Amino acid sequence: MVLVALVAVVAIGGLISTIPGGESKKSSTSAAYLTHDGACSDEKGVSLVIDFGSSSNRSVQSTCVKNFKGTGWQLFAAANLAVTGTDEFPTGFVCRIADWPSVAKQPCTSTPTNAQGTWAYFVASVSTHNSWQFSGQGAATHRPGCGSVEGWRFVEPGESASAALPRMSPTPFGCN
Repeated sequence: MVLVALVAVVAIGGLISTIPGGESKKSSTSAAYLTHDGACSDEKGVSLVIDFGSSSNRSVQSTCVKNFKGTGWQLFAAANLAVTGTDEFPTGFVCRIADWPSVAKQPCTSTPTNAQGTWAYFVASVSTHNSWQFSGQGAATHRPGCGSVEGWRFVEPGESASAALPRMSPTPFGCN
């Protein structure tokens, strides 16, 4: 049920973001924002946490993007991370982040299934009591606020998307 809701949310975001003038399937890097490794602490910015899942053998990474204004999808480019959507929803459904999973495992021609694994989108802010919350919006339409944390977790086949929280605690804060 949760996966069906997730697919619906990102599909709607993908449809909205595919109007003329939208972004391409892959993000590009952007020098417009100052970034640093690790979560933002008290500087005005948005933190991006990427958890590649337990079978990836990759560390959870976080990036602080200072003075960010944009959507959750645009945050990838601001953080200099490559993101790939699907052919169906090029900027509405995250299929691959920083080359994970590999093209051999997921060609991104269609929406990945539970059997292939999929990315789950979480948000955290002071209003969510500093804890991860499954996003009710797709990244193409969600606009993270200053001090918030955007989290992505690759959900392995057989895992529940709502139970597979990023393995890094969020540290949101309020901006003045």
